[in-house]
Amino acid sequence: MKHITKLMLILLSIITISFDASAQFQTGDVFIAVSNGQVQWRQPDGTLVQTLNTGLGGFTTGMAFDTAVNLYVTNFSNSSVSVFDRNGALTGTIGSGYGTPESIVFDNVANFYAGNLNNGIRKYSPTGTFIGSSFTGRVDFMDLQPDQCTMLYTTEGSTIFRHDICTNTPLSNFATGLIGNAYALRILPSGDVLVAMGTNILRLNSAGVIQQTYDATGENSWFALNLDPDGVTFWSADFGTSNVYRINISTGAVVTSFNTGTSSSTVFGLAVAGEIAVASQKFISLTPPDATNVINTQHCVTATVTDQNGAPLSGETVIFVVKGANGPLAGGGVTNGSGQIQYCWTGTVVGRDTIIGTIGTSLTADTAFKTWTDNPLPVELSSFTSTVTNQDVTLNWSTASELNNSGFDIERSTVEGQWSKVGNVQGNGTTNEVKSYQFTDRNLSSGNYSYRLKQIDFNGNFEYFNLSNEIIVGIPDQFSLSQNYPNPFNPTTKIDFQLPIEGNVKLAVYDNSGKLISEIVNGFRTAGYHTVNFDAVNLSSGVYFYKLESGDFSKVMKMTVLK
Repeated sequence: MKHITKLMLILLSIITISFDASAQFQTGDVFIAVSNGQVQWRQPDGTLVQTLNTGLGGFTTGMAFDTAVNLYVTNFSNSSVSVFDRNGALTGTIGSGYGTPESIVFDNVANFYAGNLNNGIRKYSPTGTFIGSSFTGRVDFMDLQPDQCTMLYTTEGSTIFRHDICTNTPLSNFATGLIGNAYALRILPSGDVLVAMGTNILRLNSAGVIQQTYDATGENSWFALNLDPDGVTFWSADFGTSNVYRINISTGAVVTSFNTGTSSSTVFGLAVAGEIAVASQKFISLTPPDATNVINTQHCVTATVTDQNGAPLSGETVIFVVKGANGPLAGGGVTNGSGQIQYCWTGTVVGRDTIIGTIGTSLTADTAFKTWTDNPLPVELSSFTSTVTNQDVTLNWSTASELNNSGFDIERSTVEGQWSKVGNVQGNGTTNEVKSYQFTDRNLSSGNYSYRLKQIDFNGNFEYFNLSNEIIVGIPDQFSLSQNYPNPFNPTTKIDFQLPIEGNVKLAVYDNSGKLISEIVNGFRTAGYHTVNFDAVNLSSGVYFYKLESGDFSKVMKMTVLK
């Protein structure tokens, strides 16, 4: 009975949140430590919501959120950690024994670690009970890897250090010889690391090699840094100017900027509600993401909750809220051993519903949509998902029923609003059985892609189904030169190569004597997957060799012209 009562209280609070949440932390809200014991709470566009005050004075610095979206604020001057609930109310301080704490991070079981200038990394339970120290040297800013043991940290020098907090063992440095002073850092889900270096901001790959530099005119004291929950932007602040920026990770473009209105040397910490923290991430996905039903029939959505490694999480409370034509409705429960829970309802009103699934009282949520109609459509799509393997994107979808279905065109977009057909899969005509389909789009370049299905019936009528998530084809982790295809060939062939870093590239063709026949590529290329064409129309039949050179990498492959 206690569990039922607790769940009903959570449901009521979630319904209230969904319709009047202006007084609570919202996903994407930005929190800037502005000294004097204070933190500015701002909306993503920079609008000031409220100034939170610890009442302790001094420099406020690093911050983090627990699973209940309480904000933890370190106070460098006062050697304390203050906690604000998700309404912005101060609940007091937590823990003790700090020595000028500057940063704070959570692991995946809600323990928190404080990085201190005077007594290293200190571990605390969710209630603030001191568990132990895993490192006693100086620590400024830090972040925990998904393995729950490897901590990256800075000491305002040119090195990013690594320490095993599980065995209290120093590890090899993550990066050395960086130009500037390493301040706040954050680990990206890809394994890359962003670090504020004062004069600029760097993105390093998982091997500690610089991949990209970020900056803005007039800024020379980049210090605070954190990740936006959208996964494509990050936030950073300059303590010299008190300017705050939101920056696109891929392009380096400034998305948003504003000034805190505080004096120089006051901004030394930054947090974002719903921020990505690779050590303690929980993910939720709703399927199907979009579907159409005839009114007076039942529709079900399935929520799947996983951790940062993709493993299903059982026993997680999920709250469902339905808004729209048939709302408001609410329900919930806990995930099973597969990390899943289902919610079903019957639509009696024509229109569109929005379904929000939220993990407990956190800000981690996913959204699905349902259209209710009184006219049956040719195809009811029950799922549409994707997987990425190197350069290949595989799309999987299922239908609950089909009427007069000729098939599906698969369309891809790299620019919003511009679509191109990349394939077709034949449909199953008319059937009430579940049918599953698959299509693989191969050999894509690094970048972001969107996909949709164009379902076409035998009369030429069609409708679109959009994949809910954007596809990201990442950067390879090593150099590679592939066998040309086709081989043997006449007269053209394709050659694939991979670059983990940008740089000058030379790809040339030689004959058996070593004589240069053709330079296919000779110039700068970005990191990623590349494909080039080679035309042997002027060559005679025989064996030739092609060689890829970039930096210290060199590889030779053989190909055959057969006429």
